[in-house]
Amino acid sequence: MDIFIPIGLGFVINLIVFIISKSLKQTSDRSLLICLFAFLAVLVTSFIIGSWLGMGIGVISLGMLIFVILIGLVIAIIPRKKVI
Repeated sequence: MDIFIPIGLGFVINLIVFIISKSLKQTSDRSLLICLFAFLAVLVTSFIIGSWLGMGIGVISLGMLIFVILIGLVIAIIPRKKVI
């Protein structure tokens, strides 16, 4: 049960990154790409740090990955408005 806290933390962190990038007038695809790069940066950081701390940061990046996958599916499923 304790593993859900860092996963949820990573999910919320990436949600905040997504909201900030959307508030800066980015498209949904570009905001998703920013979130993907944030996930990759945290994952690489966890590998660089290593040890127990790096493993905890890796679990946080798992939550970030879950957010990217979930929002990617939502963006793919919801139809876009076509502008003529």
